[in-house]
Amino acid sequence: MGKQEIKGLVEKKMEHLKAKVHTKELQLEALLDITKSLHNNFSIEEVISKFKYFVKEQLMIEQLALFNKSGEWQCLFQYGFGEEGLKDIVVERDLLPLKEITSVNSDQEKTFRSVDIIIPVYQGDTPLAYLLLGDVNDDDLNISKLIKHLNFLQLLTNLTITAIENQRLAEEVLKQEQEQRAYMERQNEILEGIVQVRTKELRAEKEESERLLYNIIPSELADELKHTGSITPLRFKETTVMFTDFKGFTLTSARISAEKLIFELNQIFQAFDFITEKHNVEKIKTIGDSYMAVCGIPKVSANHAVQCVRAALDMMLFLEKRRKKSGIAWEMRAGLHSGPLVAGVVGTKKFTYDVWGDTVNTASRMESGGICGKVNISASTYRKIKDHFHCEFRGKVVVKGKGAMKMYFILNEKESERYTLTKAFLLKKLMKELPKNLFYHGLHHTLDVCDVAAGIALREGVSKENTELVKIAALFHDSGFIEQYSDNESAGCRIARDILPGFDYSAKEIRMICGMIMATQVPQSPKNLLEKIMVDADLDYLGRGDYFLIGNTLKEELNARGKQLNEQQWVKKQIEFLSKHTYFTKTSRELRSHGKQKHLDKLISGYSPGQ
Repeated sequence: MGKQEIKGLVEKKMEHLKAKVHTKELQLEALLDITKSLHNNFSIEEVISKFKYFVKEQLMIEQLALFNKSGEWQCLFQYGFGEEGLKDIVVERDLLPLKEITSVNSDQEKTFRSVDIIIPVYQGDTPLAYLLLGDVNDDDLNISKLIKHLNFLQLLTNLTITAIENQRLAEEVLKQEQEQRAYMERQNEILEGIVQVRTKELRAEKEESERLLYNIIPSELADELKHTGSITPLRFKETTVMFTDFKGFTLTSARISAEKLIFELNQIFQAFDFITEKHNVEKIKTIGDSYMAVCGIPKVSANHAVQCVRAALDMMLFLEKRRKKSGIAWEMRAGLHSGPLVAGVVGTKKFTYDVWGDTVNTASRMESGGICGKVNISASTYRKIKDHFHCEFRGKVVVKGKGAMKMYFILNEKESERYTLTKAFLLKKLMKELPKNLFYHGLHHTLDVCDVAAGIALREGVSKENTELVKIAALFHDSGFIEQYSDNESAGCRIARDILPGFDYSAKEIRMICGMIMATQVPQSPKNLLEKIMVDADLDYLGRGDYFLIGNTLKEELNARGKQLNEQQWVKKQIEFLSKHTYFTKTSRELRSHGKQKHLDKLISGYSPGQ
C-alpha cells in the first residue's frame, strides 16, 4: 500500500473519529441542556422543545412521536407522521406489551405506519413513555442511523420524561398544597366567622348584662361591684328623697287590660327615668305605681333638694301634657323630704340598690299626705329650696307615726319678671314660627337645653343673674331656625338683638347671650364658663339614657332635608362625632362622659364599614 493510500485511509479514519466526537459532543450538550432544565425548573413545554429540537435538528431523525402517561396515556408530541399516521395506535393494546426496544415487523406495519423502531421508557417496572422513530426513506442507511442512536435516545428520553414526570409531580404537590392551603384558609375563615359571631354574641351578652347592672345600680357602684364583687354601704348626710304615686291606681288598673296597664306604666316610668337622669337624680325603684328616687347619692350634691324639686315638677308637667293625648288621665302625688340616709346593695341573686332611714319614711309620708297635681315637701326640704322656688305653706299636717309636721306645696321657680315675660313671648313665637320638620331642633330641645343649662350653672356655682343669662341664651340658641337652617346661630343672635332690648336686657348682657349662642356652632369654641355651660347643655343628651331616641330624631330631621342617610352612614357619622366631642365643664365631664363612652362603644361594636 502506497503512502498516498495510507494517508487517505488515515484522513478518513480521522474524519470518522471527528464525526463520532462531534456526535458525542452534541449528545453530551443535549444531556447537559436537559439536565440544566431539570435543575432550573423549566416548564414542560421548554423541556419538550429542547428534546424535539435536538432529535430533529441535530440527529436529523425525520419522524418521531412520544407517548407519555400523565394521568392517562396520550401523545405528548409528534412530527413527520402526518395526521393519519398514528390514529390506529391504542397504547394499552399496542405499546404496553412491548418491554424492550422493538423494530416494527410486517405484522405491525398496519398499526404503526411509517414507524421503524419503538423505544419503551420504564421506571422500575412502570412504563412511563414510548418513543416511536421512523425515516421517510426506508433503506438500510437510514435504519442504521436510527439504530446507532437508540441507546442515547433511550437515555435522553428517559431523562426528558423524568424531567416531565418530576415537573408533573411537583405541580401535583403544589396543587395539593394550594388546595390544602385554600381549604385551611376556608376553614380559618369559617372559624374566624364563628369566633366573630360568638365574640359579638358574648360582647352583646356582656353589654346586656352591664346594661341591666347599670339599670339596677348607679354606674359608680356597678364598677365597684364588677371589680371587687361587693359594694360598701355608705351613710349620706345630705340627700333628698322623692316618692310619687297615682291617684285611683287600683280602680284604673281594674278597668283596663294588663297589656294596656303595662304599656301605660312603661311609657310614664321611662319618661320619669329620662327626667331624673337629666336632673341628676338617682332612681331607686318602682313598686307598683310608686316611683322612688333620691338626689345626693351616690354622688354628693350641694343642690340635691333643688335638683329633686325640678325633677318632680318636670314629672308633673309631663303628665299634664300627656293627658291631652292619652285616653287615661293619670293624676299623681309627689312628696319630698331632705335628710341623712344609708345606701347599699341588698340580695345576692336579684340584688337591688336601696336606701334606708327615717328620711325615706318621712318622704313617703310627704307623698301620702299630698294632693294630686302638687309637689308636697317637708320643712327640711323647704329650707334648702326656698331661695329658688315660690312655695305655699300648708301649716302643720298630722303624719302617721310622726305627729304634726309642717308641709309646703311647690308653686313655681323664682325667676325675674323680665325672664318670665321673655320666656313666654319667645316660646309662643317658636311654637308658631319654627318649621314643622324640625324633629330634633324643635321646641322640646330648647326647653331641654334650658333645664340642663340651669342645672349645670347651679352645680358650677354661677350667680342667679348669670344663670338667667345662660337660660335666656338656651331659649334663643335655636331661634335662628325660624329664618334659616344653615348658620342658624347668627340668625339666632339677630333675633335676640331685636327682641331682648324690649325686655330690659342691656347691650352688655345681649353681647354675653350672643357669645353663648355662637359658641354652640360646630366646632364648638367656648371662651368662658357661661359659654362652656351653654355648649355642654346643648349636647348633654350625648351622655344620657335617651341618647339613641334623641339621636334618631336628628337623623329623621336631616333626611327630611335631603340627606338620605342609611343606618350605617348615620352610625358612622355618630361614631366620628362622639369620638371628637368633649365636654367643657367639670359638671358635664363628671356626669356625662361615662355615658357618652358607653354609647360610643355600642355604636362601634355594631358598625360594619363595608356595608
